[in-house]
Amino acid sequence: MDKLTAARIFIKVADTGSFSKTADILRLPISTVSRRVKDLEQYLGIELLKRSTRFLSVTDAGKIYYTQVEDAVRSFDYAEEVLQQTSSQPSGIIKISALPSYANKHLYNILEKFRKTYPEIIIELTTTNNMHDLVKDDIDFAIRPTSTPPLNLVSKVIDQHRMAIVASPEYIHDNKKIESSDDIISHKAICYGSTGSLMPWYAHCKNKWHIIEKMPYFICNDTCKILEAVENGEGIALLPEWTYLESLKKGLVEVINKTWQVSFRDDHNHKLCLLYDKKTSELKRNQTFLKYFLEQTKALAR
Repeated sequence: MDKLTAARIFIKVADTGSFSKTADILRLPISTVSRRVKDLEQYLGIELLKRSTRFLSVTDAGKIYYTQVEDAVRSFDYAEEVLQQTSSQPSGIIKISALPSYANKHLYNILEKFRKTYPEIIIELTTTNNMHDLVKDDIDFAIRPTSTPPLNLVSKVIDQHRMAIVASPEYIHDNKKIESSDDIISHKAICYGSTGSLMPWYAHCKNKWHIIEKMPYFICNDTCKILEAVENGEGIALLPEWTYLESLKKGLVEVINKTWQVSFRDDHNHKLCLLYDKKTSELKRNQTFLKYFLEQTKALAR
């Protein structure tokens, strides 16, 4: 039995909680995945997984084994791949998780140019508003707003994530003037939210944050569609600067009050970040992407 391969498969099953997901990720038959884990259990003389037709869970003994071998297996894989790439052109798959709105505004264009420059590197992009666990979900890079980056990851700020309440010039002209955040309640608010959860609006005033009361007119989890509705004069919205800046330059939207400090969160430290594991960044393809992406985002900020 190849103990390293079996341990690698077990770790992935424990991470995904599924034989079928592991089989898809590792591009193996489900029967092979199941057999390798069973062989490992027989070799160790312990039960690593509890199986039933409805669920799969890691046993206490399995958790101990996972803790002992996970770092060693991942380190072996990374070391092997780093050595393989030392004398070759960057190649392989880079897995990226990004906000759909950021992908639409900037990332698709950056990746299109990147693929033309480095055709041997395959980009696997997932656009989602959900938070991935980079290690367990086998993600190389994640782009997400955060005020407290995970301690086990490297965080590079790619945008200050400044926010403002915006509306179209027509809407501002045709509706009651907004002089304070208390006036927001009488306007049509185009809000970010999904599955019954509405993102709150905060304003910073007199050294503290307070909730902005609003009347939702349209709720959507696609920031680009929210901006589109604002441009069409349907109402007002709280948006990150990087989403509306181009529309602002074209005169399609205006900032309601440039002196306001507003946010989805009650803090000043919310940034748009590129997150990655330091160890994975040692791979040549990831180093290549990291350098290219940061150069491109720096150019966007000029």
